[in-house]
Amino acid sequence: MTAPTASPRVRRIPATRKIDIRVNALERQEEALIDCGVDPAHVIRAALRRAVKTWQLGPEFVPPSEEQRTRITEWRARTSLAVDANALTSILHAHDPLDVLSKWALIRGQIEPRVWAEIDILLDEIAARAAAPQEVSKAPRT
Repeated sequence: MTAPTASPRVRRIPATRKIDIRVNALERQEEALIDCGVDPAHVIRAALRRAVKTWQLGPEFVPPSEEQRTRITEWRARTSLAVDANALTSILHAHDPLDVLSKWALIRGQIEPRVWAEIDILLDEIAARAAAPQEVSKAPRT
């Protein structure tokens, strides 16, 4: 008698939908970005990468923040982001049943605050590194 064969488990990958996003720093972050010694566009792109690394779109609509964004458009970070299609559909049904808004308009309230927080963290890390005494490694002479 042969043992029953178990059917192989099929791992389902959640359906995603790509959305073009573009984020900028806040006006209150401008001075620190200019003074940090790193190209502000690089800081914003790094913050965006960090912010979306572990983020997942929730099914609830979050209105975009009223905080004033910088008008320096050269700093804007743009990318495409794959989001959970079911969560996006929930937001669409509740807040844009006619599908007239951009998808970015529907999800930016969830992403932008995370990016702005990461910009603040990066600026603190850059400042701390700049304030730390420079260590000069010297190999012992023989």
